[in-house]
Order: sequence, then structure tokens, then C-alpha cells
Amino acid sequence: MKSTAKLFSLAITAGLTLAGCTTAHSWEYRTRTTKERVGKSVLDEYGKSGWELVQFEPIPVVATDANQVATTNFEYEYIFKRPRK
Repeated sequence: MKSTAKLFSLAITAGLTLAGCTTAHSWEYRTRTTKERVGKSVLDEYGKSGWELVQFEPIPVVATDANQVATTNFEYEYIFKRPRK
């Protein structure tokens, strides 16, 4: 059993090293909230500036009218990160 755990640990370490995950980075983050989803061209522009999309979250916004009828719309939150310069 110990050799299996050791082998697993070695495989994870090798994978992280190959993926470049062993260096510590200082990150900067940017949040963008919109009433409509952004298109591929907007995401491409962020990518060209070095931003990586790390989180996308649809946020329900519930409104109630005078007759107590609730409607749900969404806002969309995008969180990006890139290495601090």
C-alpha cells in the first residue's frame, strides 16, 4: 500500500512540474459584471492582455412588481487573473 501512495505522490509531483505549477506567482485579479453574456471576441481581448478566465458565475436577480409577481433575470460575473507585473 505504501508503494502505491508513493507512486501516486511522485506522479502528481511530476505532473505539476510539467504543468509549470511549482513556481509561486503573485496574481492580480479583475472582475467584470455584465447584464448580458460577453462574446468570444471580448474574452479574446482579455486573453491578448494576459488575462485568464478563472471563474464565470450567472447571478440571479429577482425583482417583484406591484402585483407581487417575481421575475428572475441574470447578471454575469467574470473573474480573470494574470501574473502581477
